[in-house]
Amino acid sequence: MPTTKPTNKRTTESALDMPSAGRALLLASRALRLRCPNCGKGPVLSGFNTVHNHCSACGFRFTRSDDNYFSGAMFFGMMIGETLAVMAIGAAIWITYPNIPWTFLQYAIPVVLLGVMIALFPVSRVVWLAIDVLLRPVEASELVPVSGG
Repeated sequence: MPTTKPTNKRTTESALDMPSAGRALLLASRALRLRCPNCGKGPVLSGFNTVHNHCSACGFRFTRSDDNYFSGAMFFGMMIGETLAVMAIGAAIWITYPNIPWTFLQYAIPVVLLGVMIALFPVSRVVWLAIDVLLRPVEASELVPVSGG
C-alpha cells in the first residue's frame, strides 16, 4: 500500500566536518535561543513538543533524515537533565552540610529530576539539531525555497 506521507531525503550520509571552537560557540548560542542552527533567525519549535518542518528565514529542513531523526535528542536531554540535577543535589548537600536533610532529598530528587527532564525535552531537540549541524554542515539540498511575505 503506498504511503501518503512524504518521506525526507536521507542526508545522514553527508560528509563530517571538524568543527572549530568559534563555530561550536555560535551554534551553542543559537541552540540556547532555540533558533535555527543554520541562520540563527527562524525559530525551531512551533510548540512545546513540535518542531517546524523548516526554517522560516533560510528554508533549512530541520528533520535531516527519516521520521526518527530526533531520537538522538533523548540522549542529550537525559545528559543535560541529569547533569543539572546532580549539580543541584551536590549544591543542596554542600549548603546544608553537616545537617543534610536526607529524608527530604529522598523524595525531592525524583520530583526535581522528572521536572527537569520534562522542561528540557524541547531544548534537547534543538541541541541535537545544532550538534548535527556542527558535525555535518548544511548542504544546499537541505534548503527549501522560502516564500516571501
